[in-house]
Amino acid sequence: MGKGKGVGMGNRTTGLITDSLLFAIVIVLVFGTYARNSLWRSEIEFWKDCVKKAPRKERTHHNLGYAYYESGRLEEARKEFEEALTLNPDYALSSYNLGLVLYRKGLMEEAIHCYKEALKQDHPYPEAYYNLGLAYYQKGLYLNSINAFRTFLKLKPDYENAYNSLGLAYQGLRQWDRAKESFGEELRRNPENPYTQVYLGDLYYELKDNTRALIHFKKALTHPYLSDPERMRMKALVQRIEESS
Repeated sequence: MGKGKGVGMGNRTTGLITDSLLFAIVIVLVFGTYARNSLWRSEIEFWKDCVKKAPRKERTHHNLGYAYYESGRLEEARKEFEEALTLNPDYALSSYNLGLVLYRKGLMEEAIHCYKEALKQDHPYPEAYYNLGLAYYQKGLYLNSINAFRTFLKLKPDYENAYNSLGLAYQGLRQWDRAKESFGEELRRNPENPYTQVYLGDLYYELKDNTRALIHFKKALTHPYLSDPERMRMKALVQRIEESS
């Protein structure tokens, strides 16, 4: 009995410590969110004042749009980027950021147009090629997507996830060997990226090579930064493969 009571008190103490830690973590997260929101509220107010004082300057509208974008206010961001482009149609950064807004709203055709406009300017942003590839991929235009990613990789070969994106586009065309090569290159350049293991596992699973799929799924599960939904999906696939073997 004495031993049982001791264990019980130990568990209770541990529970109290855990609860306290969780409470502290929640408080930190709440204050972190509050601080971020306060920061972007102050940024928005600052640039709103700038727009009021200089309504004909494209940069003030652009910066207000970016503050709205970062705070998740996409419609207001869109309005400000469009106003910046009305004032200066050659303002590449506004074209690019307007593309980001439209992509997040699921308007792929409009996003593609904006990225292309950004790339027409004298000093285009290389990331516009990458995001153009993503938009093409979302529309199922895999060859266009591949061309955009390959152009981007000539400019930024070490950009994390770019080879993964290229691999997914090749996979969309069922060009398995090129997809494997792309994922392999991502793995070589960014060995700690868990999603490369996920994509390789998915590829081999689609090819019904469960042995190799299982290896990559299990490697993905060892990474601490794998998202919770993806972790749950990986565990379910591992269980399904192991039960079927």
